[in-house]
Amino acid sequence: MKRKGFRYRSGFPFGHADPTYTADRNGVRVGAGLEINSLAKQGSRDGEPAPGGSSSSIPFFSQAKGFQRLWPLVEQNLERVFDRGKFSHGAQVAEWEKALSACTGARYAIAVNSGTDALVLLLRACGLRAGDEVLVPAYSFFATASSVVLAGGVPRFVDIDPATYAMDPDALAEAVTPACRFVMPVHLFHTMADMAAIGEVARAHGLTVVEDSAEAIGMRRGGRHAGLLGAGGVLSFFPSKTLGALGDAGAVLTDDPELAYAVDALRHHGRAGHTLDNFPAIATQSSRPGANSKMDDVQAAVLLAKSTTLEEDIARRAALAARYTERLRDIPGVLRLPRSTARPERGDRDVFYVYLIEAERRDDLVAHLGAHGIGTEVYYPVPLPRQPAFAGLGCRDRRFPHAEAAAGRAVALPLYPDLGTAEIDRVCEVVADFYVRQAPRAPRAPEVPHTRRGTAEEVRGEVGIEVGDVAAAERTGTAGRMGTAGRTEAAGRTEAAGRTETADTLPAAPEADDAAADDRDADDRAGSVGASHVPPVRVEFFPRKLFEADRKELIGLFREVALDPSQRFILGSRTEEFERMLRDSLGAPDVVLCGSGTSALELVLTAMEVGTGDEVVVPAFGCAPLAAAVVNVGGTPVFADIDPHTMVVDPDDVERRIGPRTAALMPAHMFSVMADMPRFTALARRHGLRLVEDSAVAQGAVLGSTPAGLWGDAGVFSFVQVKSCGMPGEGGAVVTRDPRLAARVRMLRNHGQDGRQRFVHHLVGRNSRFDEVQAAFQLHRFDAFPERLERRARIADYYTERFAPLAGQGIVPPPAGRDGRCYYVYTLLVEERDALRAHLDRAGVATHVYYPLPLPEQAAFAPYAPVGEQWPRARAAAARALSLPVHHLLSDAEVEHVADSVCAFAAGR
Repeated sequence: MKRKGFRYRSGFPFGHADPTYTADRNGVRVGAGLEINSLAKQGSRDGEPAPGGSSSSIPFFSQAKGFQRLWPLVEQNLERVFDRGKFSHGAQVAEWEKALSACTGARYAIAVNSGTDALVLLLRACGLRAGDEVLVPAYSFFATASSVVLAGGVPRFVDIDPATYAMDPDALAEAVTPACRFVMPVHLFHTMADMAAIGEVARAHGLTVVEDSAEAIGMRRGGRHAGLLGAGGVLSFFPSKTLGALGDAGAVLTDDPELAYAVDALRHHGRAGHTLDNFPAIATQSSRPGANSKMDDVQAAVLLAKSTTLEEDIARRAALAARYTERLRDIPGVLRLPRSTARPERGDRDVFYVYLIEAERRDDLVAHLGAHGIGTEVYYPVPLPRQPAFAGLGCRDRRFPHAEAAAGRAVALPLYPDLGTAEIDRVCEVVADFYVRQAPRAPRAPEVPHTRRGTAEEVRGEVGIEVGDVAAAERTGTAGRMGTAGRTEAAGRTEAAGRTETADTLPAAPEADDAAADDRDADDRAGSVGASHVPPVRVEFFPRKLFEADRKELIGLFREVALDPSQRFILGSRTEEFERMLRDSLGAPDVVLCGSGTSALELVLTAMEVGTGDEVVVPAFGCAPLAAAVVNVGGTPVFADIDPHTMVVDPDDVERRIGPRTAALMPAHMFSVMADMPRFTALARRHGLRLVEDSAVAQGAVLGSTPAGLWGDAGVFSFVQVKSCGMPGEGGAVVTRDPRLAARVRMLRNHGQDGRQRFVHHLVGRNSRFDEVQAAFQLHRFDAFPERLERRARIADYYTERFAPLAGQGIVPPPAGRDGRCYYVYTLLVEERDALRAHLDRAGVATHVYYPLPLPEQAAFAPYAPVGEQWPRARAAAARALSLPVHHLLSDAEVEHVADSVCAFAAGR
């Protein structure tokens, strides 16, 4: 392949961007600015903590000092991620799962994208059915209840025990109805729910116990870690947690192998088989409608480093909490201090994630502390039954007095290992100053003793854990250390009762007929596919060293984000800037960054109010999220056949399948070719339907003069590492010209908040946010995107020129030309596909077979396919499609070798 000079065509979007913030064509301010800036002080289990920096002398949260100390270890782990070349669902995630299992004593620890996703997947894996009621506390973070709705159930609220802020077992017993199948206790702030009493109620009524233990890493009862006292539990590694990543991350804990197997499949598009860091063994089909909830390896790298100081951090938090209690106990305006229900002699341990007090004139106190440069957080100002998103559940007439009292009086004070005792003293002085200067004062609220049902116990003081108690717990082995080298003594005691000695691997999956990788959100592997005699690969399908040229700069960006004075790791200024760059590049009124291309589809469909009873017409040939996204929002996918040459969905067959329940059309751009968007636009307009453009693989593609993503009501992109504009982790975007739709998507990606008042949730939203480290990466590499895209385009042009004469030998390339072309992968239609693949394998050329089974024939989606229906062109494509390497790092010699090898095969037939 000879090099030729090239002038960038103005048709390529995603080019150089104007850094100024612009208004849309109507002069209305668009983009993430309002949301991101107004949420700057938000803190939640899955929301951003109040920032640090010069604006707050004692920020509510900061991990900068500790991260600086751990940087050599973090850097070492990141280097290993770059060496491996798999940035999502890879080797560091696998190592993290082993370490987490060893620390908690769980047989299975399954890493996922967030604590919210962990709850959704756990409920679905437990068999939650549409309409099942799940008993949840009335006072908790929004995801406790929203996860139930997202999984298809109905939350039923239970008042709390005022001493622990957890579900009250007596109120639970009174709240059970015949429709209840699950109970979800939450371990909040510093202590655990009364699991013994809740378990009694659950057994009496046949309820499955699922623990929302998102905040409870390190907490134990009877030597068993939080999350392991029911069917399973979850952890969140949100940055401000006791053990936090630099973005969203979470995990499911369970001892049940079937449950673990189900969660493992669900997190990766429902794919059967253990796919973690397993390039060639990804199953060819989805066994059930799944999600994209894979943890980024860069987050696992951070967690592995931070976990080495977890026990020190827990002890430090306990000491700081003790200091708070000592200084605050005699201030009349402080109505309630944290209390512990743990009994260390029984193997119990509480852990201070948050130091929460109840205070007289709470809002005035918050303002007073803020005026003195002290950050706080109000957890949670609106009880769950009073949230606007749950207005339709009929809870307005029910009373939850303890939850409502906590919502009106509770406030969290700064608590994290980087704080010093002088800073704790300063906070206490400002609190005391507020109440000394204010009059009159209300009488101090009486302490409410915590009583376990059946056994009255004395509450062990007002301090959650005294420093001496922490040391005693560590000496008796109830406090486990994180790592792969050993298990905790408490876990060892459990093993003696019949548990396995080491963390189990997930159960073996049924053998797949072939290897397949993700098209949308990534597990596209480097190297050859599935051959047992593979020689050293000379031409990789996707290169492991994809980001090698920028390795040093990219690792430096992680440190920069971690130490940024703002201490914002999600939906911050870098995310805002990248959204602005994409808007300017595409000429789009709005771009909303989110967690993945898959979740982008679900956000759009939800924003369009597609749900139960609605049908969405999708291609019969394509990636699993095309159908799963529809199923996951409650709709029904209707499959249409494809064009036999381009492999994109056929508009004529789509029109044939439109019926009275059709709500939207969802064409997808495939491999090298955009769908016929002018016809789909006309079709949607003629039938009054919404048009969702699945442009996940089509970054930079242009049809006519319109960029991919801007033809329909909304389009989506994926930025997973192997995409044309990929990055070292999961991420996606929604592109739209509709301001109302954009506003809804922006709310939905962040738990339904509108950016004006934190912890007020107007919609049942998701956790689908963009990490700042990924935004920093994209900003670093964005200007060179047109060059990378042009290199792919020139390779594709060369392939097509070489392969066009081979149609008579049963090798058909994509259509020639650049209009409406995308360059994610280059896919041939080959009569003797398997023979050509074997030939190229022997020649050292890695290839890939995408979608060897049409969607309606996969186990996950067969229930939605009409009996006897056929999709012959989709089936033919599944049998003939073969993708060749087309990435920008290919050398001219490698491109020549690929083309020569294909032509040699044809010549020999």
